[in-house]
Amino acid sequence: MFRAIFMAILLTGSFQVKGQESKSELLVGKYEEIIQFFPEINTGTHYIEENRSLDGHPFYLSAKMDLGAITIADNHFEDVPLQYDIWEDWVISFSSAFHQRMILNHLKIDSFKLNDSSYFVKKEKPNDFLFHRNGFYREIETGEIGLYAKHRKQKKQETSTIELVRSYEEVIKYFFEIEGKLVEVPKKSKIFETLGMAKKTAKKELKALGLRYKKNRETYLRTLVNMSNNVQQ
Repeated sequence: MFRAIFMAILLTGSFQVKGQESKSELLVGKYEEIIQFFPEINTGTHYIEENRSLDGHPFYLSAKMDLGAITIADNHFEDVPLQYDIWEDWVISFSSAFHQRMILNHLKIDSFKLNDSSYFVKKEKPNDFLFHRNGFYREIETGEIGLYAKHRKQKKQETSTIELVRSYEEVIKYFFEIEGKLVEVPKKSKIFETLGMAKKTAKKELKALGLRYKKNRETYLRTLVNMSNNVQQ
């Protein structure tokens, strides 16, 4: 079944890139190499979207499957059809043999990159974090201090005068990586202390850049991490 998934990735017409025959041959070579070591990358489980009654979709950014890249034990594969279900924290590919989307084994995945260049890596569980699931976090910044985000979706209920509407709602939680461990970004008043920064100087630079925590949270945090890393160099 594993062979079916990767042959589908390489050969299915739905996801082929035009004029890529030589690339397909190269990918077949990579498949032959990886199958010897990681036959269990495929769980053998067809992907079925469970909550079809909810408005929206359970995926990161888009419900469309696009070509991405995946790394398994330092073996890197390009042009692989990928989709990321952040409701279940599953990485999904496509099998033309079964005409189905298939769930890949999260235990064998080191990292993956989606079509929009979002890069997700496997990380250890942060202390007291309840939504670690399969452990994939979007990498935003690396260095002495890193910045990561955990994306997930939950149910949202809204009552109108006509009917009860249930939909997906995305939640993003940010983490600093300090001394190799993920630490949940604290409330705003504690961020500067956590990063070991002079609050007055940092806030002056953020103000000059026009960044506000509530309005530009990711850019705000990314800027602080870069400032902290530059000080520590």
